Amino acid sequence: MRQFPIILIPPEIQRIAQSKPAIPEFTTKIPQAPLPPSSIDVKKTLYLTGALILFVAVVALMAKELAIIILLLGTVAIIVQVRYQFTTYKTRYQSYQEAFQRYLLVLENYSREDLKYQQEVAIALAPERVRGFRQQQLQKFWASLTVKLAPSDRGLPIAEAAKISPTLEEPIYQFGCQLQKAVTGIVYQGTKLHISSLSLDLSPALVYVEPNLPIPIAIEVVKDEQSSSKLTQDNLSDRFLNNAGWIIIKFSQAQIWRLPETCCEEVIKLLEKIGLQ
Repeated sequence: MRQFPIILIPPEIQRIAQSKPAIPEFTTKIPQAPLPPSSIDVKKTLYLTGALILFVAVVALMAKELAIIILLLGTVAIIVQVRYQFTTYKTRYQSYQEAFQRYLLVLENYSREDLKYQQEVAIALAPERVRGFRQQQLQKFWASLTVKLAPSDRGLPIAEAAKISPTLEEPIYQFGCQLQKAVTGIVYQGTKLHISSLSLDLSPALVYVEPNLPIPIAIEVVKDEQSSSKLTQDNLSDRFLNNAGWIIIKFSQAQIWRLPETCCEEVIKLLEKIGLQ
């Protein structure tokens, strides 16, 4: 069973809809705080003691007297090293205090740089800038396509359609009028397209076009009783239009008739998704 609405967006437009302007690179590295000194480096002392014991044990296998001498000398060296750490602690702590003050100055400068960078990012990624960036890409994308919707092929704006063609399908026309009130672009009815390569003449139920962007959105209404041959033809035309840069959204006939407000909301969500609303 088909689930409506069915939305077909060309891959390039999907990419553009997710794109964002380039943001400046933040190259300043966060400063590292100096480590406070300890009066005695216990870890280093234990490491030296362990190494001494291991070395003495190896030497004792060959010469016990030499091992005893090494043990005594090593013990004295460790005691001297510990004593040196203890007596120089005050000097080392003063050096740490000076280094910490310098660190605070560097950190303050880093914070200012980071705040400035965050402000630049916020400006670069402001909603209006992102929207303008995406619309610029959409303009380039449409300029590169060979199949475009000429103004003469758009049909009539929905507001004028009923005056010219009184035999319009009532549910579609009413939906078109309701949609026109909710969007900034123009909703057309009676669009005629000829696909010579497929020998097909297409007439979407409605076509929506933004005023400043040539992005046509075909709004189709699928009848529950459509034959398999008609569905196959629709699939061919869908692929052609999608490859030509068209966006397609399909509703069921029952949706248009019973839930026109919800259908309008779905179209607006689509416009917001691709950055046109």
